[in-house]
Amino acid sequence: MTTSKLINYTTREFVSENELQLYAAKQDEIFTPEVIEEFQKAGLLRRVLTRIWNKEGVARVGILFEYKDEKAFIACQTLLDKYHAPKVKTFINKVVGSRGIVLHEFFGDEFK
Repeated sequence: MTTSKLINYTTREFVSENELQLYAAKQDEIFTPEVIEEFQKAGLLRRVLTRIWNKEGVARVGILFEYKDEKAFIACQTLLDKYHAPKVKTFINKVVGSRGIVLHEFFGDEFK
Protein backbone atom coordinates (compact mmCIF):
# COMPACT_ATOMS: atom_id res chain seq x y z
CA MET A 1 0.00 0.00 0.00
CA THR A 2 1.25 3.47 -0.87
CA THR A 3 0.95 5.81 2.07
CA SER A 4 -0.06 9.45 1.98
CA LYS A 5 2.61 12.07 2.53
CA LEU A 6 0.33 15.11 2.42
CA ILE A 7 -3.32 15.43 3.45
CA ASN A 8 -5.86 18.17 2.87
CA TYR A 9 -9.11 18.33 4.79
CA THR A 10 -11.65 20.89 3.64
CA THR A 11 -15.07 21.67 5.06
CA ARG A 12 -17.86 23.30 3.10
CA GLU A 13 -20.79 24.75 5.03
CA PHE A 14 -23.89 25.39 2.94
CA VAL A 15 -26.79 27.78 3.48
CA SER A 16 -29.28 24.90 3.46
CA GLU A 17 -29.59 21.14 3.51
CA ASN A 18 -30.89 21.31 -0.06
CA GLU A 19 -27.69 23.03 -1.25
CA LEU A 20 -25.62 20.34 0.46
CA GLN A 21 -27.64 17.61 -1.26
CA LEU A 22 -27.23 19.30 -4.65
CA TYR A 23 -23.47 19.56 -4.09
CA ALA A 24 -23.23 15.89 -3.11
CA ALA A 25 -25.26 14.86 -6.16
CA LYS A 26 -22.82 16.71 -8.46
CA GLN A 27 -19.85 14.58 -7.43
CA ASP A 28 -20.47 11.78 -9.93
CA GLU A 29 -20.97 14.37 -12.67
CA ILE A 30 -17.65 16.04 -11.82
CA PHE A 31 -15.54 12.99 -11.00
CA THR A 32 -16.12 10.75 -14.00
CA PRO A 33 -13.89 7.68 -14.42
CA GLU A 34 -11.74 9.65 -16.89
CA VAL A 35 -11.29 12.56 -14.49
CA ILE A 36 -10.52 10.20 -11.61
CA GLU A 37 -7.84 8.59 -13.76
CA GLU A 38 -6.25 12.02 -14.33
CA PHE A 39 -6.19 12.68 -10.60
CA GLN A 40 -4.67 9.27 -9.92
CA LYS A 41 -1.96 9.84 -12.53
CA ALA A 42 -1.24 13.21 -10.86
CA GLY A 43 -0.70 11.47 -7.51
CA LEU A 44 -4.02 11.66 -5.68
CA LEU A 45 -4.30 8.50 -3.59
CA ARG A 46 -7.72 9.02 -2.07
CA ARG A 47 -10.64 11.45 -1.95
CA VAL A 48 -13.59 11.09 0.40
CA LEU A 49 -16.68 13.29 0.72
CA THR A 50 -18.30 13.02 4.14
CA ARG A 51 -21.47 14.44 5.65
CA ILE A 52 -20.65 16.12 8.96
CA TRP A 53 -23.28 14.63 11.26
CA ASN A 54 -22.24 15.71 14.73
CA LYS A 55 -23.17 19.39 14.28
CA GLU A 56 -26.94 19.64 14.55
CA GLY A 57 -28.59 22.29 12.40
CA VAL A 58 -25.53 22.74 10.17
CA ALA A 59 -25.38 21.69 6.52
CA ARG A 60 -21.68 20.82 6.24
CA VAL A 61 -19.51 18.34 4.35
CA GLY A 62 -15.91 17.36 4.87
CA ILE A 63 -13.61 16.46 2.00
CA LEU A 64 -10.47 14.44 2.59
CA PHE A 65 -7.69 14.40 0.00
CA GLU A 66 -4.65 12.17 0.40
CA TYR A 67 -1.68 12.89 -1.85
CA LYS A 68 1.45 10.93 -2.69
CA ASP A 69 3.60 14.02 -2.12
CA GLU A 70 3.77 17.81 -2.54
CA LYS A 71 4.20 17.51 -6.30
CA ALA A 72 0.94 15.56 -6.45
CA PHE A 73 -0.83 18.19 -4.35
CA ILE A 74 0.23 20.96 -6.76
CA ALA A 75 -0.75 18.93 -9.84
CA CYS A 76 -4.14 18.11 -8.36
CA GLN A 77 -4.86 21.77 -7.56
CA THR A 78 -4.67 22.45 -11.29
CA LEU A 79 -7.09 19.58 -11.95
CA LEU A 80 -9.50 20.84 -9.28
CA ASP A 81 -9.46 24.27 -10.92
CA LYS A 82 -10.18 22.63 -14.27
CA TYR A 83 -12.88 20.11 -13.30
CA HIS A 84 -14.33 20.92 -9.89
CA ALA A 85 -14.33 24.70 -9.48
CA PRO A 86 -16.35 25.56 -12.61
CA LYS A 87 -19.14 23.17 -11.62
CA VAL A 88 -19.49 24.32 -8.00
CA LYS A 89 -18.98 28.07 -8.35
CA THR A 90 -22.71 28.80 -8.04
CA PHE A 91 -22.94 27.27 -4.55
CA ILE A 92 -22.94 29.72 -1.67
CA ASN A 93 -20.82 28.11 1.01
CA LYS A 94 -18.10 28.79 3.51
CA VAL A 95 -14.93 26.83 2.69
CA VAL A 96 -12.21 26.12 5.25
CA GLY A 97 -9.16 24.10 4.25
CA SER A 98 -6.49 22.54 6.43
CA ARG A 99 -3.36 20.95 5.03
CA GLY A 100 -0.95 18.70 6.85
CA ILE A 101 2.11 16.54 6.45
CA VAL A 102 1.71 13.03 7.83
CA LEU A 103 3.68 12.63 11.05
CA HIS A 104 2.20 9.38 12.31
CA GLU A 105 -0.31 6.85 11.06
CA PHE A 106 -1.44 3.26 11.40
CA PHE A 107 -3.86 1.08 9.50
CA GLY A 108 -6.38 -1.50 10.65
CA ASP A 109 -6.01 -4.98 9.21
CA GLU A 110 -9.03 -4.48 6.99
CA PHE A 111 -7.96 -1.13 5.49
CA LYS A 112 -6.97 -1.48 1.85
